[in-house]
Amino acid sequence: MSRYSSSWTPLPALPDPEGFAGMYAGTCGEIMICAGGTNFPEKPMLEGGAKTWTDRIFTLSPGENEWKEAGTLPVPYAYGASAGIREGLLCIGGCGKEGHRKDVYLLNLAEGTVTTHPFPSLPIALAYTAAAVLDGKVYLTGGCERPGEQDCTNRVFMLDTRRTEQGWLEQAPLPGRGRFLHQMAATDGALYVLGGIGLREQDGQQVRELLKEAWSYTPEHGWTRLPDMPYAIAAAPTPAPVSGNGVIYLLGGDDGSGKKYTPQTNPGFNNQSLCLDTADMTWHDAGPIAAPRAVLPCCAWQDRFAAVNGELKPGRRSPEVWSISLP
Repeated sequence: MSRYSSSWTPLPALPDPEGFAGMYAGTCGEIMICAGGTNFPEKPMLEGGAKTWTDRIFTLSPGENEWKEAGTLPVPYAYGASAGIREGLLCIGGCGKEGHRKDVYLLNLAEGTVTTHPFPSLPIALAYTAAAVLDGKVYLTGGCERPGEQDCTNRVFMLDTRRTEQGWLEQAPLPGRGRFLHQMAATDGALYVLGGIGLREQDGQQVRELLKEAWSYTPEHGWTRLPDMPYAIAAAPTPAPVSGNGVIYLLGGDDGSGKKYTPQTNPGFNNQSLCLDTADMTWHDAGPIAAPRAVLPCCAWQDRFAAVNGELKPGRRSPEVWSISLP
């Protein structure tokens, strides 16, 4: 076992037999909130099932053995970024059945029901993006502006939660090409953007390419290229969990190995984990994980981290929720 290995404990599953991918998740006080997402409730994707977006919101209190339905989003949507701030959970961008969205909503609790408050909208519509919070400021990087994932951006936006009237301010772009379904984290005064999916042109078409790139950012010094990841990862739980000593974890996600299988024989996503020790910027094998998933949120909860639902394999969701302890 790696000295970086994480410990996984099941939490109550969401009260939906299929579960969801692309949810938003965070906390309000001691209560965990998750909202939105997509699934295939009528029949599986491989049998021609139609993807459905949900507006359902769920909450879990410490010590409870079941989730409660606690309201709805203004519209059914998913695949945006989650950011936990002092006031509650920010649901940033994403997409619905009608396309990609600029909306940003704050979710918090009032007498057991989740209330939804509009926040400043993004300058552009973005889905499959990622966010992290640094010094009270929410940073959003990358993502896709239109359905079909035929373009992705390297633009960066920042919202100061103490000065929301300023709206989202554009920052120095991430160097190089755009990306989506990447991982972000913040620790010790710096942001980190890790992996994801980029696009390159081949025979006149945009082809997906999983990325091993890793970057850090500070407001004082801008972007710095870090050592590449040992292998490419996209769509792992994000914001990526960070240990108390500044080790960032990429837990599962898509490593591209599923390409060699047919949709019917795909065994599922990467069951290994990587970590970046930010003390010396070195990558380490963090061992196998209990629940390999992709396209899912992660949030700090009860001195641990929670990974909520996600994809078991393309087109298959899971209602499971896991509590993760880092060394």
